[in-house]
Amino acid sequence: MVAAIRVAVCDDARAVKFFLRQVLEEEGDIVVVAASSTGEEALEKLLSCPTDVLLLDLVLPDVPDPAALVARVRERSPETAILLISNLPPFSLEKEAERLAADGWMPKAAKPGQLREAVREATRAAAG
Repeated sequence: MVAAIRVAVCDDARAVKFFLRQVLEEEGDIVVVAASSTGEEALEKLLSCPTDVLLLDLVLPDVPDPAALVARVRERSPETAILLISNLPPFSLEKEAERLAADGWMPKAAKPGQLREAVREATRAAAG
């Protein structure tokens, strides 16, 4: 049996974190191992909780510079793939993901299957 993909979710909205956990864990091959509301909290959890993919909200109240946060995630947990999530229009989100050198992106309004596949794809991309 293949190990489940370990995901951490960082979003300041409790309802979004709850929804993402439900959607991601639905098929059994993905497990949400940590949830945080701030960039600092996400960094702390990455140190103590092995994570394959970080679902990172692009707009967090405590993060004036997403590029700095992405760089800190890369320093602390280089093996963790970063998948940006946001309510930005897809074109803008894609450009931000490219600018920040994220491993992928997904609109928050994506269909559940698309979100799960984006997590799987980010894991494959990070693996090599």
